[in-house]
Amino acid sequence: MKQYDRVVLTVEKEEYAKEGVHRGMSGIICDPENSYDLWLVSFDQYGALPELACILVPEEDLEVLVSAP
Repeated sequence: MKQYDRVVLTVEKEEYAKEGVHRGMSGIICDPENSYDLWLVSFDQYGALPELACILVPEEDLEVLVSAP
């Protein structure tokens, strides 16, 4: 995974739900580096603004939908 990849959340967890993010939602990786296998992801409604939440998500809870160039 890398910055600007579009990813999808593959699990449902209470900590994500508290932020309004649920399994199947997509977002963009915002930071070029991960910390402790966590990525900063801006979740949005594809192509719409504003973002719904910008949260740290472990790599194992994400799947790349569209790889950034």
